[in-house]
Amino acid sequence: MKNLVILRLSLFFACMSCLCTSCEPEEDFGFPSKINISGEGESIDIKGSNDLPPVIRQIELLDYNGDGNNSGLLTEDKDYIETTTDWLTVKYFIAEYKLVLTATPNETNKKRNLYLYLLSGKSRQEITVIQSK
Repeated sequence: MKNLVILRLSLFFACMSCLCTSCEPEEDFGFPSKINISGEGESIDIKGSNDLPPVIRQIELLDYNGDGNNSGLLTEDKDYIETTTDWLTVKYFIAEYKLVLTATPNETNKKRNLYLYLLSGKSRQEITVIQSK
């Protein structure tokens, strides 16, 4: 009986895990999946290409470990969402359907990567941001 209860609980949690991982399906919101930035630092404007833009309400920047959850949320008093890390600032302008990425010069002598997530309801787009040496 004890084994049966453990088995049922295990199956329940396995099913819940599968359901939760499908809560944020990857979508193409009209932005590139990879953005390369110069090592000298620069500002890049990227206009979305979808005819019907998604309602993006949140953006996040994470490193390869999923750390550094720098999240920007849509607020009523702004027409953009902003988030920043030690070397990259991202603004999403809602009315213009445009991302602006601003990077500081890379003085680490190493390539730097971050993952930018655009979130709209239960969907998201992942964008890899790479800054050269």
